[in-house]
Amino acid sequence: MTTAHVVTRPQGGRHQDLRLMTDVELLLADTIASVRMGQSVLVYEPPSTLAACARCEKAYLSARKVIEDAGGLARWMARFTP
Repeated sequence: MTTAHVVTRPQGGRHQDLRLMTDVELLLADTIASVRMGQSVLVYEPPSTLAACARCEKAYLSARKVIEDAGGLARWMARFTP
């Protein structure tokens, strides 16, 4: 039996939507936290299990597009860094 998963932990089985934010919003929030903490950025270094869920793959592509459309990670992050 496969359990449900969220976009930051893709795997086979049922994709679980969050109530308070979209998958893309969660990935972007995770990106902000990762950069501030000096950790790897999930949208650019996704888990190897990403291919197991088409909805997760789409969310990662969409999140990267938001960042790239803003001019890249540094320019996008400048919007959230005082």
